[in-house]
Amino acid sequence: MRSPLQFYRPYLNESKKNSIFIRLRKNNEYYLKKPLLVFFLAIVSIIGSVWILKSNGFYFIDECAHYLYSRFVLQALPVTVRTWHRPIPQWLFALPAQLGHTFTMFFALSLLICLLLVTYRIAKLKGIRHAEWVVILVGLQPILFDLSYACMTELPTAFLITLSYLYYLKEKHGWSLAIASAVILCRSEMYIFAGLMFFVYVWKREWKILPLVLLGPLLWIGSTTIISGDVMTFFREWSKFSSLTKFIPGVSVTHYLENLHTTFGFAQLAFFAAGIVYIARAKKCADFGILYGTIVITLIIHTLAGAEIFHWTGSIGELRYIAVVGPFFGIISAYALSEILDSIKRSGVQLVFSILVLSVVVFNCTLTTHPRRWPNYDTVMITMTKALRAEHPNLTLLSNNSVPAYVMDVAPSGGPYFAPFNKKTLEEYPECLILWDPFSSNSIFTQTELTKKEMLQDTTIKVLEKYNYWSAEYFVLYRNKLGVYRTSPR
Repeated sequence: MRSPLQFYRPYLNESKKNSIFIRLRKNNEYYLKKPLLVFFLAIVSIIGSVWILKSNGFYFIDECAHYLYSRFVLQALPVTVRTWHRPIPQWLFALPAQLGHTFTMFFALSLLICLLLVTYRIAKLKGIRHAEWVVILVGLQPILFDLSYACMTELPTAFLITLSYLYYLKEKHGWSLAIASAVILCRSEMYIFAGLMFFVYVWKREWKILPLVLLGPLLWIGSTTIISGDVMTFFREWSKFSSLTKFIPGVSVTHYLENLHTTFGFAQLAFFAAGIVYIARAKKCADFGILYGTIVITLIIHTLAGAEIFHWTGSIGELRYIAVVGPFFGIISAYALSEILDSIKRSGVQLVFSILVLSVVVFNCTLTTHPRRWPNYDTVMITMTKALRAEHPNLTLLSNNSVPAYVMDVAPSGGPYFAPFNKKTLEEYPECLILWDPFSSNSIFTQTELTKKEMLQDTTIKVLEKYNYWSAEYFVLYRNKLGVYRTSPR
């Protein structure tokens, strides 16, 4: 009579064969047998690591705030229901942010490497013979590379879009549509990719999986309901966000088309144009339809959002918005490069051409991107914050700039020593310091309705210091609601 262990042993052995660890080992062995792939991944990793180690600052405008809200996500939890806080990036970077900004940048770089491996697998499945080149053509796209070590929303967005397409090629359609739906949790406008995949599956008559297109929005609505206790929070926040206007004039209708070379690189653009021709000649346009469609609708939606002539949203046409389709752009570029390499019969000429292409891509990326540096207007904020904390350590500092919160290493949502600047906090902290800067103190995003003129005319407020940087005025204000001023605030 067979024992239970003998009966189940074949199944246990089969389980071991299919274990995730075995598959990971096989994947590693597969990639290590591709020296050119490893070489290209090493180039991207080395350049990215050097940029990180030489950096001192954040990606302009948003990264500092994104990093702080990830680092202090639990303290700032009630604030995270606002639409600006995208759930996936915020929680994705939360754990690495506990170990500091440098570690977070390396974590983001590792996400880029994962993205490149996914893109490489897609290139192989598309039958691109020199698929390794997609690593360089995607990994060193100037804007995407610049975002590759930033705590921003674009890199996770690009990863989810690319991963969804990989599952589509592997005919795991449920996973593909679910992942596409989750893109809204990174960048709301790119939910249009989920719409594209929805219609693809309608055409394929995959009726059972179609409801998965709602997974992302339902997760967002559910999470905001749990945090806020109000099911309508999501809808109210979206109403506020959609009503924002541009804080500077928008761009021209041709802005994104004119800057394709800036976004994706000169060589990548040239090969992309050639790729369209090669794909058309091979009568494979339908095979690349989702790639083409995603690129086109992304350009259209951001042109409509950013163009001044439409004046539709608060978007000002930043090139990083379209960098999310960089992997798809690079796959088409790699198709053309592969065809050109195959057409070169002499190995010596092929080697020279390969070195030339690699050199152009590397130099274009390294000359147009730079390690992070604090801009001068942020340096002013850093200096003033350090001085205020040294001189007045017990007073709460109010500011809508995230840089002071970073200097103090506190949650930007508010606490005993730092809080956002608005009418509510002025009432909450009757004695406080106000760090007024012209860029964030009353922006369209904070909408405090407190102007510099009102602050200076307020009898409960005293100017402690004023600093001019070109035409910009910075103020350190001491506020005591009782109107009692000390020679030196405690």
